[in-house]
Amino acid sequence: MLPISPYHRSLWVRNIFLGLFALGLIAVLFKLGFGYKQVTLYKQAKAFYEQKNLLQAEETFSRAHDMAVLSYGDDEWNSIMFQLTSIRTELEGLHLHSRSAISEKKIAEIGAVYEQYQVVKQKYQNQKNVPAMFFQQLSAQLGMDKSFSDYYLNALQTAKAQAQANLEKENYQDESFIETLLAIPDEYYGGKKKKQAELMALFQDYEKTKLRKLIASAPFEEVITKTATSIRHYEKLGIETDWLVGQLEKYALAEIKEVIRSKDLSAFVDMAAAYRKIGDVLSTDSPVLESITRYLEGKLKQAEQYIKSFEFTKARELYEQLNPLQDTATLRSDLEKLWLEYDPTRLLQLRYPDRTFTEMLSGSDRWGAKLYAFGLSEADQRLFFAAKMPNDSLLYLDQSLDVDMKSAKAKIDDTLGSKEKPVIIVSASGKERTNAYAALSPDLTKESLDKRFSVEADELSVEDSEHVIMKNAVGKGEKEIALFKLEDNGLNYIEKLADLEESPEETTEGNESGEATSPATQEIDVFAGPGEEYEKIGQVIADGSLQVIADLNGWYQIVFNGKEGWIRATESTP
Repeated sequence: MLPISPYHRSLWVRNIFLGLFALGLIAVLFKLGFGYKQVTLYKQAKAFYEQKNLLQAEETFSRAHDMAVLSYGDDEWNSIMFQLTSIRTELEGLHLHSRSAISEKKIAEIGAVYEQYQVVKQKYQNQKNVPAMFFQQLSAQLGMDKSFSDYYLNALQTAKAQAQANLEKENYQDESFIETLLAIPDEYYGGKKKKQAELMALFQDYEKTKLRKLIASAPFEEVITKTATSIRHYEKLGIETDWLVGQLEKYALAEIKEVIRSKDLSAFVDMAAAYRKIGDVLSTDSPVLESITRYLEGKLKQAEQYIKSFEFTKARELYEQLNPLQDTATLRSDLEKLWLEYDPTRLLQLRYPDRTFTEMLSGSDRWGAKLYAFGLSEADQRLFFAAKMPNDSLLYLDQSLDVDMKSAKAKIDDTLGSKEKPVIIVSASGKERTNAYAALSPDLTKESLDKRFSVEADELSVEDSEHVIMKNAVGKGEKEIALFKLEDNGLNYIEKLADLEESPEETTEGNESGEATSPATQEIDVFAGPGEEYEKIGQVIADGSLQVIADLNGWYQIVFNGKEGWIRATESTP
C-alpha cells in the first residue's frame, strides 16, 4: 500500500469541511423556510380569529403548532387556541363514538355518549366567550344535535310501532321497545314528568290489551306465567307495577273461585300450584293466595272427617290430590297407621296388591303381634299371613295347604291353644270324607307358620286347648265319634266316645262328664260398626255358622245376609 502524501491529506480535510458547511447552510435555509411558513400560518390563524372564523383559526393554528420550528405569538392568544384544540379533540371523539353506536344500534352506548355530549354542551350553552362560540360552530359542523335528534325521533316512532304490532300479531317474544322508550331522553317527551305520564299510559294500555288477548286464547298457567314475566321485567327497569299485579289478581281470583264453585279439585290444585310459583311478584296479602290457603285448609279438614268416619280410601285420595299444594306425606303415614288398626287386612293388600284373597281375617294382640291378618289364595293354594310387630316392623309368612281351596273357609279357634296363641283352622270339602281340616300355628318369634294337623272327617269340634272330637275320621277313629289330643306331631287318637250307629239323642246329649257338646243358640244384635253407638241393623243366631272376618277391640265383624256387621265378642259368642 502506497503512503498518502501530506498534500492529499490536506485536500481531504478541506473537502470534508466544505461538505459540512454546505449541509449546515442547507439546514439553516430549511429552518428559515419552515419558520417563515410557520409565521405565515400563525398570521393566517390570527386573521381567521379576528374574523370570528374560529374553526379555520383553530385548524390553521394547529398546523402551525405541529411544525414546532419557532415559538411565535403571545402566550394569552396561544392559550385560547390550545383550549379550542382541546374542545375539538373531545367533540370529535364523541362524534365518532356516537356514529359507531348508532350504526350498531347499541342503545345503552348511545345514551352514554348523549349524556356526555349534553354535559359538555351545558358547559358552554349560556356563555358568549370564544370557547362557547367555537363549540357551537364545531357542533353544527359535525351535526351532533341533528344526529341525536334523528336517531331518537326514529327510535320513538319505531318503538311505538313495535308495541302496536305485538298486540296485533299477539306475539310478545320481542318487547325491547320498552327499554328503547325508557332510554330516549326526557326532552323528546317534553320533560321528565311528561315522559313518565306518557310511558305509564302506553305501558298500561299495552299490558292490559295483552292480558285481555291472553285470557281469550291461552290456558290459565300460560296467562299468569307471561304476566308475571312482564311484572318482573318492569320491576327490573324500575317501573311501578301495582296496576298490573292488580289486573292479574282480579283475573286469577275469578278463575280460582270458579273451579271452587264447580268442585273441580284437580283443576283447583293445578291452578293453585301454578299461581304459587309466581309468588315473588305478588303482595303478602294477595287475595288469591289467601283464597287458595283457605280452601286447602277446608279440604284437609274434610280428609280428617273422612278418617273419623272410617272412610280411609276417600281420605287417602284427597291427601294425594292435595300433595302438590302441601306435603301430605306425614298425614298419609298417620292415615295408614289408623287404617291398619281399623282394618289390619290392609297388611296383606299392601304387600300383595295383585293377589285375590278369600276368607280374610284380622285382629290385634295375638301371637305377639300388634296387628295381624291372614287370607286364603286359591291361585297359590296357600295361606298368607301378615303381622305388625310391637316394634312396628312387618312380618310376612305363607304356607301351602292340602285342601280344596275353592270351598275353603278359615277361622281362629281361641279354645285350641290359647287366646293369645290360638290355632288357625281351615276347613274345606274332603275327598274321602265330608270335610278336610288343616290347622296352622303362627310362631312369630321363629318367623314360621307351623302345620299342626291335616285330617279328613265328617265333623270336627274343639273340646278344650288340647282336645278335639272328630266324627268318622279317616284312619284311626273311622266310623266313630272319637277324642283326639293335639300334640307336636299332630292329632293323636285317645279314645272312642261313641259308635256312629248310636242315636242322635245319645250323641248330642253330652260327653262322659255330662257337659253339653255345643252351646245353646241365642239371638244377638248386629250393629253397623264396632260399638253400640252405631245403628242396629239386625240380629243373628250366635252359633258356629257365623262367618267372622275381623276382630277389633272386643267386637267381631261378620257377614250375614250378604252384608257386613259387628257383634260384641262375649264368652257366650261362639
